[in-house]
Amino acid sequence: MSENLAKDLRALTELTGELPQIVVAYCRKHSSLFFLVAFSLACLVISTVGLFLDPRIINGEHAWIKPFKFSCSLTIYGLTLFWFSHYLTKHKRFFKRVCQASAIGAGIELPSIMVQVVRGTTSHFNYATTFDHVMAMITVSAIMPVAFGVVALFIMLLREERLPHVLGLSLRWGVFITIVGFVPGIIMLLPERMQEMIQFCSQVNGHSVGLEGGGQGLPFLGWSAVAGDLRVAHFLGIHGLQALPFFGLFLESFATRLTLLRQKLMVWNFGFLYLSFVLVLTWQALCAESILAPSLGTIIVALSVLLVCVLAAACILWLPSTVAPAFVAATADERLE
Repeated sequence: MSENLAKDLRALTELTGELPQIVVAYCRKHSSLFFLVAFSLACLVISTVGLFLDPRIINGEHAWIKPFKFSCSLTIYGLTLFWFSHYLTKHKRFFKRVCQASAIGAGIELPSIMVQVVRGTTSHFNYATTFDHVMAMITVSAIMPVAFGVVALFIMLLREERLPHVLGLSLRWGVFITIVGFVPGIIMLLPERMQEMIQFCSQVNGHSVGLEGGGQGLPFLGWSAVAGDLRVAHFLGIHGLQALPFFGLFLESFATRLTLLRQKLMVWNFGFLYLSFVLVLTWQALCAESILAPSLGTIIVALSVLLVCVLAAACILWLPSTVAPAFVAATADERLE
C-alpha cells in the first residue's frame, strides 16, 4: 500500500513539474485565446480598481460597472472556448480563425468602453456628439466577431463526429441557446423604425422598454426595476454557453447510474427549460414588464413551463424503460454499449 502511495506521489510530483510547460505549450497552440483571456483579465483588474477608487456615477450606475461586467463575460467566453477546443477535432484551422476574430473584437470592444468611462459618459446607445456616435458604432461592431464566432462554433459542433454522447449534446444545446440569447441584443440595436414593426415593441429605447433610460436599476446588475429590460434575457441566453455544458458534465460525472438514453433525455429537458425561460424573459421585457413585477400571464407561462419540465424530469428518472417503447428501437445500439 505504501509503495503504491509513493508511486502516486512521485507521478503527481512529475506532473506538477511539467505543468508549466504543458500550459505554455497549450497557450502557444491557442495564442488567440490566450490573448483574449489575458487581455480581458487585464481589463477586469483595471475595472476592479476603478470600482474602488473612482466614485463617479454615469447614467445611474457606477462608472466602472459596465467594463467590469464586459471583462468578466469575455474572460469566461475565452475560457469556455479553451474548454471547447478539446472536443473540436475537425476544422481546427477554422476554429483558429474564429478565435482570432473574437480576440480582435474583444481587443477593440473593451478599450472603447473604458475610453468612454474615462470621458465620463456611456458607450452604448450614446449619440450625443459625433465622437460619441463613432464610439457607439465601434462598440457595436467590435462585438460582432464574437457573435458570429458562436454561430460558427455551432456549425462546427454539428459537424463534429467524435463528441461524447451526453456532453456533446449539451455543448450543442448550449451554443444554440447562446445564439437565441443574441436575439434580445439584436432587438436593442435595431433602428427605431424596425423596432416599431413589432407591435408591442414600439417603446424600446436601447435596452429598456416602456421607460426611456430604464429608470431605477437593480444593484450591480443595473437591470431596470420599473420597466422592461432586454438585458435580462440576453444575459441568461449567452451564459447558456456555460450552463448546458456544465449540466452535461455533471450528468456524465455524477449520474452514472442513469442509462445513456436517460442522460440524453435529461439534457433535452434542461435545454428546453433553459430556452423557454430565455424566451419568456424576452417576451416579458418587450411587454414593458420589470423583472421584479411580471404580469399574471407571464407568471402562469413560466410556472407552466417549469411544471412540465419537472414532471418530465421525474418521468425520465423514475419511470421504467418499458413504458417508453418508442425509444427502444432508436436506442438499441446505445444500450448495447
